Amino acid sequence: MKKLTLTLFLMVLISCSKKEKDFDSFEYSFAGTFTTVFSLKFTDSDTIFLREEWNIGRNEDCKLPKPKTNYFAILTEQQKREFISLLKNVDFTKINSEYFQDYLDGSAYNIIIRKDGFEKKVFVHSYKIPKELDTLSSWINITKQNLKLTKTNKQLKFESAFGMLPPPPPPPVKEILFKD
Repeated sequence: MKKLTLTLFLMVLISCSKKEKDFDSFEYSFAGTFTTVFSLKFTDSDTIFLREEWNIGRNEDCKLPKPKTNYFAILTEQQKREFISLLKNVDFTKINSEYFQDYLDGSAYNIIIRKDGFEKKVFVHSYKIPKELDTLSSWINITKQNLKLTKTNKQLKFESAFGMLPPPPPPPVKEILFKD
């Protein structure tokens, strides 16, 4: 009887224990020359939030999200497992905060990950980056194209978009004064 009670107690204890979170927050913002500018926020559930800032809008092969629009999507179980697996392959404690090469075109992205008080911000504009970081970024971009997006009016803010978006245009000039 004592063994049965102890076994039941351990089963209850194990089933009530909290599952360790893979991350507290994860943001990804991407800017591709002549393609798209967007930000994604992964939640610790199966929901992601997307802000499509701009895209080329001329691709007949796939329906592109509307620019300046917020969306949400639900990851499939397989997508969630793949994302967590790729995320775990990146040791963010050893990743540099910046990978930069001075070229004009191409793509750039920002990642911000937080977990248990640890925060890492990574800016990439380079072809020379760790393979696991490149694999994660590629997976996010490919997966984004296959998500079933639902428009949302929820206001979304992305810290990772800082520096990725062009500044707003200056106010229009109403009058030009010339001095002699």
